[in-house]
Amino acid sequence: MDLLKTKISSIYKRVKSVWPFFGFSDDSIAKSDDLDKKLVYNLSARKIPSGGQLKHLNKFLNPREFLIIKICLLVIVLNLVYLGFGFVQKHLQYLPLAGGEYIEGVVGYPRTINPLYAVNRDVDSDLSSLVYSSLFRYDQYGHLVNDLADSLNISPDSKEYLVKIKDGVKWHNGGRLTADDVLFTFNLIQNPDYHSPLRQNLAGVSAEKIDGTTIKFKLSEPYAPFPELLTFGILPKNLWGDISPSAAVLSDLNLKPIGSGPFKFKSLVKNSSGDLKDYYLVANDDYYGQTPYLKTIDFKFFVDYNEAIKALNDNQIFGLSYLPFDYRKSLLAKDSLRLHELIQPQIVSIFFNSDKNKALADKNLRVALASALDKDQIINDVFAGSYQRADGPLLSENWAYNDLITKYNYDPAAATAALKNKSLSIVLTVIDSGSNVAAATKIKNYWEAVGIKVDLKIISGEQAANIIRDRDFEALLYGEAVGGDPDVYAFWHSSQIGAKGLNLANYNNPAVDKLLVEARGTADINERLAKYKKFQEIITTDLPAIFLYSPSYTYPQEQQLQGFSGTVAIEPADRFGSISDWYLKTKKKLTWD
Repeated sequence: MDLLKTKISSIYKRVKSVWPFFGFSDDSIAKSDDLDKKLVYNLSARKIPSGGQLKHLNKFLNPREFLIIKICLLVIVLNLVYLGFGFVQKHLQYLPLAGGEYIEGVVGYPRTINPLYAVNRDVDSDLSSLVYSSLFRYDQYGHLVNDLADSLNISPDSKEYLVKIKDGVKWHNGGRLTADDVLFTFNLIQNPDYHSPLRQNLAGVSAEKIDGTTIKFKLSEPYAPFPELLTFGILPKNLWGDISPSAAVLSDLNLKPIGSGPFKFKSLVKNSSGDLKDYYLVANDDYYGQTPYLKTIDFKFFVDYNEAIKALNDNQIFGLSYLPFDYRKSLLAKDSLRLHELIQPQIVSIFFNSDKNKALADKNLRVALASALDKDQIINDVFAGSYQRADGPLLSENWAYNDLITKYNYDPAAATAALKNKSLSIVLTVIDSGSNVAAATKIKNYWEAVGIKVDLKIISGEQAANIIRDRDFEALLYGEAVGGDPDVYAFWHSSQIGAKGLNLANYNNPAVDKLLVEARGTADINERLAKYKKFQEIITTDLPAIFLYSPSYTYPQEQQLQGFSGTVAIEPADRFGSISDWYLKTKKKLTWD
């Protein structure tokens, strides 16, 4: 209608310019103008053009005017689309949705999915960690956190630990988990007739029930890392109470367990030979923690890594429990995978034995040997940069790590100067496993570059136990599992020197002995921190070993799986630390904030 009025106005102006020639005055013209306007507006009751009127717009506009109108309308539409798309991009969220089946490949077969025995086999431990709950557990960042435990109180003398468990926790069959079940499981572990490998860890510990949700543990001596010994799964007393020790490993409950964890047993499939082919777990809707988004987990078992990696390449599985470093080249669709590099509490070092090579008793010589090595280059060349550099006896992720310790960086000039006019030869012993020999060869090359004669002694895994027990080496490239707690008493206290101990370097320092004993004997976190920091300062200065690197635990998963988080795996099963957050399905939600 506005366009119509504009057109009429234009005609009116042209007509008005010739009206004086016909005797019309301005007043008469004005009156006529008002009448014309009334006439035009009376043509339609609407002041906005209808669709039918707009389609005749081109009859009132010249082609140029009509083109401008169309361009303007197009610009308006495009702007609306752009603004709308931007709004949706900014405010549309993809949220986890319950459901979906995650399929993971595992090399090996489960035998006893039972907390009493599972610690000896990774496959059993993986399944047990999902089915059973424990008083405490390690999370995906290597921190010890409460699981069934609701609270922990430690006596002033650090010998009594009062643990209160969460109330209302249910077993997968609907029963209620109580302190009786905790005490029952503890007693089974300590009973020598059950032959549990956990028994030695709990030697000298007693337990008693205080009430339905409280249990007290008593230690003969203070031991600060004690809570990490309470990470074993809890068994239901009403199911296991009537099973004799001799029948425990044969019970059907070892393959069809009843626990209280985030997933519960659903079914299993065996092949014609009787070996397990698939093992299905289903989400526990009554779980006391966050209910998992995944509905089902299907574990597929394989004879070896070649077979498992083929299944991963063929998209038959979504993840593989572990990818050995040497098998990385076998992955085909790397772009569709996420390789989670989880830090393991293991430190590979070169341990010196001056009893076999007197020259190694010289601290300046050991410093020169450390300065001759480019750790970062070894990690890059041998392990493609996936391993983490180590500079001391604790991982940098450990809460007691001291970043101010002495670090020996690559300085071949200083090493050469320190070794000037010295004739030195070393036998470096290495176990023929994985990429150990490749790493040892790099070390040999670096040492020979500064004038040291090096012989490599490559041994089998079967030989290793005797050689380590007898300390039959001059220098040994070897990895030690240091655990999640900073207590490394077993590796560096002088009492651990000898065939039965793990002090491989025969290191003896009274100041270190004192610090290690005192640090494990107090529950005061600040006191422990101060003592472990001092310990690290002393041992990196004495340098009884060259700390090299920490291997990673490579865990490949398809990118379609979301929600994984974590950086540390104290045990392989700890890769499931955030499993309640994993999801395969999503839902859309538009927010307006």
